[in-house]
Amino acid sequence: PPAHIFPARGQPPKPASATMDPSMLQQSGVQGVKYNMLAMTKLFDSMSKSCFSKCISRFNQPDLAVGEATCVDRCTLKFIQTAQLVTEEMQKAHETEIKQQQALQQMNQGFGGMGRQ
Repeated sequence: PPAHIFPARGQPPKPASATMDPSMLQQSGVQGVKYNMLAMTKLFDSMSKSCFSKCISRFNQPDLAVGEATCVDRCTLKFIQTAQLVTEEMQKAHETEIKQQQALQQMNQGFGGMGRQ
């Protein structure tokens, strides 16, 4: 999985290279950028559709009413915060999975060296 799409609350975004080991970074390159772009596009599309259907009720005015604008602001903020939390949890789960795989590999290497005397 790619690095954070959204930065942790109150922190600047981390570059992909800060969260990936060098071998993953080489493999991910363009694929990671494409994945991030696709994820952002899907998020924006979902957010636009959901917030529009929830907040916009009148189509006879060229501008948003104050209530509509407030609703859109709150709706988009909730979408972004939710996506940020999901991304953080997925990143934690991915890091845990990598650690477990590394521990398993080390265990397997340790067992492979036994009995070769």
